[in-house]
Amino acid sequence: MKTQKHNEGELKDLNVKIEKNLVESLDIMSKNSGLPVADIVAIAVKRFRSSHADYMGILPKSE
Repeated sequence: MKTQKHNEGELKDLNVKIEKNLVESLDIMSKNSGLPVADIVAIAVKRFRSSHADYMGILPKSE
């Protein structure tokens, strides 16, 4: 995962308010992994999106 590139296309700012302990966890994860917080957030959102296609209006194919 560390070799994958994230945030290489057109970028757009996102401001969100989240729990303080989540921000602190992101900072720790960034320091320990060497990845920028923005990349960690992008990875997390991509994983969430792939697990919740229904939120995108994409229904699973029935067989």
